Amino acid sequence: MAYCVAHTGKSLLWAASDLLTLYLLVSRYGMAPAIAGALFLTGLAASALADFAIGAWLARRPGDAARIAAVGLCVASLVFPLTIVSAPLGPGAVLAAALVFRISYAGCDVPHNALMGRLGGDPAHATALSRGRTLGTGIASFVAAACLGGIGGVGITPLLWGIGAAATLLGMAMVPLLITFPLATRGARIGRSPSGALPWAFLLASVVGIVALGSLGKAMLHLSGVATPAAGATTLGALIAGRTASALFPVRIGSTRQGLSLLAVTFCVSAAVPILFLDDGYRAVAPLVLGLAMGLSNLIGWALLSLLARDARDYGFYTMASKLALGAAGLALAGGLGGGAVFTPGGFPAFAGGIWAACVVAALLCLTCRPRRDLDRP
Repeated sequence: MAYCVAHTGKSLLWAASDLLTLYLLVSRYGMAPAIAGALFLTGLAASALADFAIGAWLARRPGDAARIAAVGLCVASLVFPLTIVSAPLGPGAVLAAALVFRISYAGCDVPHNALMGRLGGDPAHATALSRGRTLGTGIASFVAAACLGGIGGVGITPLLWGIGAAATLLGMAMVPLLITFPLATRGARIGRSPSGALPWAFLLASVVGIVALGSLGKAMLHLSGVATPAAGATTLGALIAGRTASALFPVRIGSTRQGLSLLAVTFCVSAAVPILFLDDGYRAVAPLVLGLAMGLSNLIGWALLSLLARDARDYGFYTMASKLALGAAGLALAGGLGGGAVFTPGGFPAFAGGIWAACVVAALLCLTCRPRRDLDRP
């Protein structure tokens, strides 16, 4: 429970940054969309590199995890409001705040993620923890979306500081866990071989899936008839509801091979989701189905990671790859839009075809993945 509470608090910062930053910089402070997007992607890239560096550090000195997590969470919570309210000072101020926020966030993100491998040593526990992560992410996303709707009545600055305070209060639940259950050094986990790394097929499948589904999640807000504040809020709410509801699916993972097969099936089914957006009769439920697909792939992927990873270095590398994939999803959307605010009549079908192909590729990569025998436990 404490792990899931900490994840909810940490995710609140991430969800608020993802949902609020670009919107407020552009709509409230008048920053050019291209500049705001460039700042957002730069911060994301810095966070990804910091993930890898912190993972490598903790693989050598796992005893530092609790201190790094506590400092990282406090600094990230304090700096988060400045990534938005510093906009009147210019792009340079926003970039400086964004870099400090993203790098310090990595300081709490990697230890918390690596803790999952320490607590979820078998498939059943790993799946339960991943389910709790999915619920925590859904709750944090709902809160962030609600804050987006309440900005007018409360004011931007108090709301942002409130998010930071809540994130610190909840996220600190990870610190006692990191002290009680210290992270392992490289190769020290029971039944794990010190040689080899995360299977490349699993990593590539995860990245391709994140890019595909993440691009579609962003693209749906640029469809004709959806690209309005009211319709966009409804669509986003359905997506978040679907992701949260995915935690209730009776997913059972008995081994890494079974988990990879389930992930392949999830990506295969996800390939049909973009087709729903092409039919006006199914477009209303398409965001909910997309949310379910995103949530299930995330749930199964993190459960598998806790079985495949050896130490914090692997978690840092996976987190880095995931964040770079999210940035790639934004670039894919920009390319699909072709510079317009909404898709052209023939633009989205071609974009949907690309998403379909990417989901199929991700499924095939999962099926070709061969986990080591010492990891494929019943």
